[in-house]
Amino acid sequence: MSGTDAPKSACNLCRHRKIRCDRAKPACENCRLAGVACLFTALPQRKSPREQLEEAKAQIKQLKETLRLERAGQHRSHSSTPAAPALTVFDPCGFETTLAAFRWHLQFCTPGADPDRRLDSYLDFDAFAHGLKQSLDSPRPIPTKVITPKWPSRVVMQQSLEYYESNKLYAIFPMVDTMALKRLLDANELGLQGGTIDAANQACLTALTAFVTRIRHHEPTFTEADSSAYMQAVLSMLPQLVMEHTNIRTLEAVLILAVDLAPQGQPQTAELLMSLAVRILYNLKGNLNKPASSDPEQVRAHHHLRALFWVCYSIDKEMSLRRCQPPIINDADCDLDLPATYVSITSDHQFFHSSLSLQELLYPTDLRLAVLKSKIYRLLYSPLSLRLPESARLQLIRQLDEELSDLKAQFPAVCQPDMYAKGEVSDTLLLNLSVRGANTHLEYYHCLSKIHGASISGSSNSTMRNLSPPSSSMELCYQASRSTLLYVCRTCHLITKETFWIYAQFILTAVFALYQRITTASIEYHGHEDLRLLEKILEVFVTLRIADGEGGFPPFAVTEALIRNLISSVK
Repeated sequence: MSGTDAPKSACNLCRHRKIRCDRAKPACENCRLAGVACLFTALPQRKSPREQLEEAKAQIKQLKETLRLERAGQHRSHSSTPAAPALTVFDPCGFETTLAAFRWHLQFCTPGADPDRRLDSYLDFDAFAHGLKQSLDSPRPIPTKVITPKWPSRVVMQQSLEYYESNKLYAIFPMVDTMALKRLLDANELGLQGGTIDAANQACLTALTAFVTRIRHHEPTFTEADSSAYMQAVLSMLPQLVMEHTNIRTLEAVLILAVDLAPQGQPQTAELLMSLAVRILYNLKGNLNKPASSDPEQVRAHHHLRALFWVCYSIDKEMSLRRCQPPIINDADCDLDLPATYVSITSDHQFFHSSLSLQELLYPTDLRLAVLKSKIYRLLYSPLSLRLPESARLQLIRQLDEELSDLKAQFPAVCQPDMYAKGEVSDTLLLNLSVRGANTHLEYYHCLSKIHGASISGSSNSTMRNLSPPSSSMELCYQASRSTLLYVCRTCHLITKETFWIYAQFILTAVFALYQRITTASIEYHGHEDLRLLEKILEVFVTLRIADGEGGFPPFAVTEALIRNLISSVK
């Protein structure tokens, strides 16, 4: 390049030697002596101080945004979110997913555990589902909503933790150590640590955020939150979490997933998660009540671990009895001492709305009923118990019936379940009844039905299976079903989108029990009252569907159609 085209700087050779260029034409002396062409490479123009300052500010802003995303879990350098996680949150409002959930639940909604008396002997579900689809106003299938993972911001995590703590939700859902999580947030330990993110901490905080924003989605603070997407994000981390088999944050995260998914119609997914949670719990010795320690921090941590144990225990025993299948937790491996601050059986706090306190643990269900459910399965539905002689099984049925009656007798006088089923309480008491209180009453009736329904359970002894069950025991099973449906009719204001799947199996099991009573009874039996009761529960779901509006919550419509189908077949 000639000197006329060169910038106001040394040529390439002169610049390299760091000497002044004489800018001779056509070539400078240095290039001529070296025997090379005199070339100039243009240098970038020097920026003004103002321009350099603006560029530095822009870089700082970009770095801050990158750091925020990293802390929120949206930009993790060590891995990317899997496109298809092993477990998936389904859309609770999708019609196809609703039918799939009903198909699964209805397998376990007939009295007893006799395979010859399963759902297929009462209902052709495929034909029912096909007919229901044909009856819809819009036959065009609505595509199932795909829920993609999304990570909550640090602000939403902070708000969820504060809400959980300030509203003392630990009393009902003792699933996270709030002090430990506050320290994580205060120390900004959600970002990069040595190039990686702590998966357990991230999963625990995200799971808690998903849980709180779902059960409190009506709160103005959480209206923009996407709890299902947050839950899916935690599910995408399972491959990492399974490696953290002695991490209490992992235990908390997996347990929250199970507690959150089961009431959304996904108990099978919750069971898989529960098996992982129980294994971590055992690794941490949470199944045992260790001797007291003098260190207050260790005492607090142990009490929290035992609180987690009882959450796992109650869910596991509920799932086991509903499906009449073995539980994950073996009672013989555990200390079953109830928490020191567990609510008294004579307290009405477990049934009515009241201010929550950290001095009293409530849990979503009565732990004493959970212990009894474990005995019901072990003594009446386990493979060993099904091989017992009929006389021995009837004795066990009477024994468990007495234990359940003793438990109910200790409830406060204004909290007896039969008073609510028969309509013998005031409207004030009825409206002040909490979801937990109603759930406890319905679980009592469910246990009563399971105890006496065991008289028709299958046996490996073919002769015994051909024997008719004792009429007195079966009548108690049917009476428990009637009480369940009467109770639901009186407390139907508690059935919402959020609580439907909590009550679904209570309701459906009772419906099928009465349907069985009507269709298999002797000629002396007149089923008009039972049929009228089925019609009343049908009216409940007609009202719920209409109130929900066009294109509302599919489980209401499916339940209505199912009960209507059974009533029509009877008539």
